[in-house]
Amino acid sequence: MAGLAQRTPPHGGLVSQIRSVQPLKKIKLALQAGTNSAVMDIALPTPEIDFIFGIGSGGLTPFECLLADRREAETVACRVAGSEAGLFFGHLTPLLGSLFENRREVYVNVGIVAVEPPRPRDVIKAMAELTARDHEDGCDCGCGCGGGAH
Repeated sequence: MAGLAQRTPPHGGLVSQIRSVQPLKKIKLALQAGTNSAVMDIALPTPEIDFIFGIGSGGLTPFECLLADRREAETVACRVAGSEAGLFFGHLTPLLGSLFENRREVYVNVGIVAVEPPRPRDVIKAMAELTARDHEDGCDCGCGCGGGAH
């Protein structure tokens, strides 16, 4: 999954002013993708994504674990096998569009652009969207949506 992981320290500013990735923070990321670690040659439909960190129903995704406790302006690089992208990104996979379609692996550079406290309504909205997405194909939580092993 994440065969490569590099950490680049933040530049400038006081450490106390730099916010780190923590649960329930709104995270804004700049993404680059490539067919190898040296060349970011895959065009992304959305080169910046944002999300509320840590609200997935299954806990932190491996991708979120890679970002945890990192600070604004840090960068992370990872290699993700196309067949494991859904597991690696979890509920965040839809934010990446078709990036992993028909690709054996993708190298991803992630820059942490911003870490901010979200508005309460943004947290509620994100959780509701996740719940709706989880139930689209059915689930096994007993809610009656028709999912599970029926």
